[in-house]
Amino acid sequence: MTMFEVLPESGPDLLAIRVRGRLSREDYARLNPWLDEELVRNPRPAMLVDMRGFEGFEGPGALLDDMRSGVRHWNDLGRMALLGDHPWVAWMVSLVAPLMRAEIRYFGPDQQEAAWAWARQVRAAP
Repeated sequence: MTMFEVLPESGPDLLAIRVRGRLSREDYARLNPWLDEELVRNPRPAMLVDMRGFEGFEGPGALLDDMRSGVRHWNDLGRMALLGDHPWVAWMVSLVAPLMRAEIRYFGPDQQEAAWAWARQVRAAP
């Protein structure tokens, strides 16, 4: 069963995905090529990741794939909105935000409209 999906609101300036349940290595095998292709076509888009219902990773291999993807695309996004329902996601965002080139912000489960509005704001070129 697919644990991530590209949302219909995705477009050239805003990549939007939903992740639920536990992400597997197979999920990353599908997600990474899609993300690579989008970033070639549209450099430094915003991204919204709806993580409500995300439960973690199916083993250390999937977690390692997530970390590799993050490192590979460390500077490729203009801004990233994470919409979640777990305090640990907010904590992780607070740790990595100062290290990223992209603006990154966490939004709680009742802040969906604010997350979309913030992600859709045009970011000035670096």
